[in-house]
Amino acid sequence: MTNHILSANNLTVTYATSEGPVVAVKDVSLELFPGEIVGLIGESGSGKSSLALALLGLARFPGKLEGEVHFDGKELVGLEEDSARLLRGKDISLITQKPRQSLNPYLNVGTQISRVYRSHAEATKEEALKHAVGLLEDVGINDAERRIDAYPHELSGGMAQRALISMALSSEPKLLIADEPTSGLDVTIQAQFLDRMWRAARDRDMTVLLVTQDIGIIANYCDRTIIMEDGVITAIRDTKDFFANPNNAYGERILKLARAERTSLAAPSDATADIIKVTDLRKTFKVDGGKVLQAVDNVSFSIKKGRSLGLVGESGSGKTTVGRMILRLLEPDSGSIELDSEHISDISLKEFNQLRSKIQVVFQDPFDSLNPRWPIFKSIEEPLKLHSKMTASERKERVLEVMASAGLDPESADRKPAGLSAGEQQRVCLARALVTRPEFVVLDEPTSALPPAARAELILLLKDLQKQLGLSFIFISHDLSTVRELCHDVAVMYLSQIVEVGTTEEIFADPKHPYTKALLDSVLFHDPNNRRVDKARLTDLEGEIPSPVDLPKGCYLAGRFPYVAARCTDEVQILTITDGKQSVRCWKASENVSFS
Repeated sequence: MTNHILSANNLTVTYATSEGPVVAVKDVSLELFPGEIVGLIGESGSGKSSLALALLGLARFPGKLEGEVHFDGKELVGLEEDSARLLRGKDISLITQKPRQSLNPYLNVGTQISRVYRSHAEATKEEALKHAVGLLEDVGINDAERRIDAYPHELSGGMAQRALISMALSSEPKLLIADEPTSGLDVTIQAQFLDRMWRAARDRDMTVLLVTQDIGIIANYCDRTIIMEDGVITAIRDTKDFFANPNNAYGERILKLARAERTSLAAPSDATADIIKVTDLRKTFKVDGGKVLQAVDNVSFSIKKGRSLGLVGESGSGKTTVGRMILRLLEPDSGSIELDSEHISDISLKEFNQLRSKIQVVFQDPFDSLNPRWPIFKSIEEPLKLHSKMTASERKERVLEVMASAGLDPESADRKPAGLSAGEQQRVCLARALVTRPEFVVLDEPTSALPPAARAELILLLKDLQKQLGLSFIFISHDLSTVRELCHDVAVMYLSQIVEVGTTEEIFADPKHPYTKALLDSVLFHDPNNRRVDKARLTDLEGEIPSPVDLPKGCYLAGRFPYVAARCTDEVQILTITDGKQSVRCWKASENVSFS
């Protein structure tokens, strides 16, 4: 290999605490070479983020950095601040995981991006702002000329992350250190960013250190893989060799978990009766200026007893709004919802509260879903107090029973949420949802806030419970790979509408709608010999999901899809049954017309 662009020798980061020093990075040595993408993986708390900062010659207060970091012939540890500033943001850039903590809340994003650019390039304010617009467009932000005037609090988490990415790439650095850069992005936007990053590394000989917990990202984009455990690098491997033979206990465990997901679903029930039936559901919200935001538009589907439906789509597609209307947390403008043939959308909330034990929910963020002051036993027990006439001893027996089913140690019953991992917190939320033996459960992105190992374990748990209890549920997600593991049927939503419905096998084997194809193309499978970047694709989308205000007459996807005909923009698209059992909202798919 050519001469390295960065080398670290005996790098150590120590934090002073009230309980004594904590060594986050222990005597680490590594080399990075021009044009390569290196993945750094490890559990939360393994020291990855501390190492990423240390490679810049930095340590978070009150950290102490020791060792050597050589970049392009310069020693970064102890480098004078004026000299370091000339490098950081120009030759070396950093993307952090939490954009809102990194962006200045008092400045609009255009100003922030252009200031970084102007600090390292001779440009006027107007030239820098024009450059900022181009960078925002490159990371998939529509209407970038308007968005440069937005402040961080006016952007979604995903948009704020893209603004931070634009800032990091503004001066075309030689080395990009990206710490979980895609954690706030939808799968299609994640794929767009990673594709651009990969091309930039190849075209400009840019080196990338990509800190992640996502094995799919490692397999599809990284040349080498570094494993970090307890502050120590335990393996540095060629990525293909790592997947073929991890030869490392942590690597073997995460690959085993990832591959264990690919087990068969519980056999679907033979029941013909619907447990949930949604018909022509519609929901709008009034926004400033007297305009109307269309959140859900004439959505219809049904779920039979013992079956599960995956409701998938990007942020802003209306998935969660549908789930909240099923739970009566939001009231629909029109349409009907039936639970086991009983209309629940037009009864009073007082009447619906009598049915709450039959329909339960698990939300996306487990910590926000639990009372931080309550021990987990009390959180799980609460639905029984509200919706049953059990005695205290009966409630205790049931809580301990459901804790065991959810893989929770009964000895942890007195612990509070802060003392649990994210995976354990979500198991508590699942146990609380199941404690009343519900007939139907709404699972709203229950795995998205979890690290990969905890996510894989929760998927296996859900599949086991599905087999044991015959659970019926709707699984709301933007991750089709998880939906494939858990759901018998799939409904794909885009910008308030269902655009395709079918069995999981049909959707994955033969997707009809271009949006479904794009979602599937964005799935990062755990196979470095079948990488996304090596495939030719016709269905790459441009930009982000547009605003649900002032929607166009024709296909809502037309503005993002490159192969558009007049009928796409002029005609209202109808959900139509195709030759098979699938339904699709696209005239080209319905009439078997080629997309290219």
